[in-house]
Amino acid sequence: MNRPEDHERAAGERFAGARLWAAARAPYLASALFALTPLVHDAAPPRLPADEHWNVHVNPAATAATPVPELGWWLLHQVGHLLRDHHARAEPYREPEPRLRWARAADAEINDDLAGDLEDTPGDAISPEALGLPDGLLAERYAELLDLIDVPPHLAACARPPFTGPSAMTALERELLARAVAAEIEARGTAPAGWRRWAEATLRPEVDWRARLARLVRRGLTLAAGRVDYSYTRPSRRAASVPSIVLPALVRPLPRIAVLVDTSGSVTRTELAQALGELDGVLRAAGNRQVDVICCDTEARPAQRVRAAARIELAGGGGTDLRPGFAAAAATGADLLIVLTDGDTPWPDRRPRPHVVLCLFGDRHAAPPWANTVRLPPHPADAAA
Repeated sequence: MNRPEDHERAAGERFAGARLWAAARAPYLASALFALTPLVHDAAPPRLPADEHWNVHVNPAATAATPVPELGWWLLHQVGHLLRDHHARAEPYREPEPRLRWARAADAEINDDLAGDLEDTPGDAISPEALGLPDGLLAERYAELLDLIDVPPHLAACARPPFTGPSAMTALERELLARAVAAEIEARGTAPAGWRRWAEATLRPEVDWRARLARLVRRGLTLAAGRVDYSYTRPSRRAASVPSIVLPALVRPLPRIAVLVDTSGSVTRTELAQALGELDGVLRAAGNRQVDVICCDTEARPAQRVRAAARIELAGGGGTDLRPGFAAAAATGADLLIVLTDGDTPWPDRRPRPHVVLCLFGDRHAAPPWANTVRLPPHPADAAA
């Protein structure tokens, strides 16, 4: 098989087999895999690089000599680059040295979802583990960290294609494809964590968490303040119409706020400090009223009534079960309960009586369906640890 046409035919067969292999291994990416257009030419690098128009550049001789599982791994790798828009995100890294650092960082972002699950991972593929860096970060953060370390010489970033092929899809079609893949990932629920994070960000673009926290707290206060009751402490405005009867007046009590703080060992102090600092500002804007703060790991500590987060004495550090904390918060008579946790806890089976605003650190754990949730991004100090 030395003739060019034989290499091209063998490469086409290997490519088709690799795409089927990849779709079987990662069915949530199947629609993206079958949207790839192969361009067969001798100038292509051997690892099936893809350009921003969803063309895969296939070197016929190298592809014909490469096992199907390895080719399938590289197809999954390239789909990761395309769906996560790494070509557009590479714009700030145009110079040669930053461009190489970005290529390695982009590989690290997607390969952590591949290296741990597929035994066919090439030995020289870049991954956070191979670099000695934490997994689950974005390429921009990896690019910063790569500036501080020496990359092992045997690790090679995937080469760029030699040219850009024709555009087979419009920008709108590419966006619709990405959203369809994200919906498939969410529906299956079995994709690696990095893909689940990407799907959530694609279907529900991230908004500023501080603004969302303030909005949810204000909404909870409004709902609680909207509750009215009858009171005889002041006369009704209708009392003059029936002077012989004492009529109660409608009153609007001030909402009572409780804060449940997860002080288990899985929550870092930097996360708590960040959240409590923001919460201070929100509550100050709401009237700087006193709040009941309950620290809980597997045991709820007595409520501390404070006006500022700096006055909270954090107690705990063991395992996590916030259900005693929810019970303690309900016992305070709170109208609004703000919960600060990483979500690594059993949740109450039923919706708690207070209106709940849940502040989740990171995206490692799911939120209960009855909570109004805002996710707080990892603190930079924790992300770099």
